[in-house]
Amino acid sequence: MNKHTLSEKIRDFEGCPGIDTVGIASASQFDNYALNQHKRRDPKLTMPSAKSIIVVGTYIGGVTMPEWRDSWYGRTSRLYLSGFFLDVVKPLEPIVQFLKKNGYEARVCDGSIEGESIVPLKLAAIRAGLGWQGKHSLLISKKYGTFLALGGVLTDANLEQSVKKEPDRCHKCTECQKACPVKAIEKPHVLDINRCISSLLSRDNLPHEVVDLMENRIQDCEICQDACPWNRKHLKNPLTTTMTKHFQEKLNEWRDKFLLLDLSKLSRQQYKSLFENFNIDIPFHIFQRNVKAAIKQAKKIKKES
Repeated sequence: MNKHTLSEKIRDFEGCPGIDTVGIASASQFDNYALNQHKRRDPKLTMPSAKSIIVVGTYIGGVTMPEWRDSWYGRTSRLYLSGFFLDVVKPLEPIVQFLKKNGYEARVCDGSIEGESIVPLKLAAIRAGLGWQGKHSLLISKKYGTFLALGGVLTDANLEQSVKKEPDRCHKCTECQKACPVKAIEKPHVLDINRCISSLLSRDNLPHEVVDLMENRIQDCEICQDACPWNRKHLKNPLTTTMTKHFQEKLNEWRDKFLLLDLSKLSRQQYKSLFENFNIDIPFHIFQRNVKAAIKQAKKIKKES
């Protein structure tokens, strides 16, 4: 199979269940990777024969709950509920099988396994032409906004790589920076994770000032994404995709599971059972703390109303 045909076969996986967009990038070193000593800076440190990175995006804009507007309802994020909190993995299995069947090595990025988060997927997605890095530091796609969960396959297949890079379309917009209540995006395109609410909600020490700003959030934030103009159409009318349909079918099943008072009563085993499908690694004691803090905020809002 020649290079062009093989590349087209890979791109044909776009539209398969869980894969809404596909890009192909070079497996060369990421010179601008912030963690310049990390193994992920250079894909060849994982696979010396690597030639290409296949990057896929799964649209998660429709993975949302109307009840998030209710302060007594635990709010998370689209990424959290999608089950792709770390990386998109399972939808990539057909691509891996196809490559291996044709004699190529292929390895999936899987952040749930130690040492398997082998490629900086956001940078790879930008290199593959799937979007640009917004001022909130997230990937933005013209079609999908910031609502793409990313997955990647590293391979020694010599594929036709995307050469057209998406320009930065944020221009003078600073909506995400202005919206962040903890000023975690003071410098455009750089997120200060030591201030970011999403990051702090997964750590042991939650500052009092963050508790006063978190509202009903029990994990993740999305404030900057809600403010991003590229997401407006998705917030009003999410695209109808396989993932959106799948979530809507489960919505009634999940809706009542996020009431704060019910979440506060979960045992460790019940928590594990309820949330294991979301593929996250938030310790139980941190989850309990976040729920208690959210209940405190809900009581405060009720008192003030």
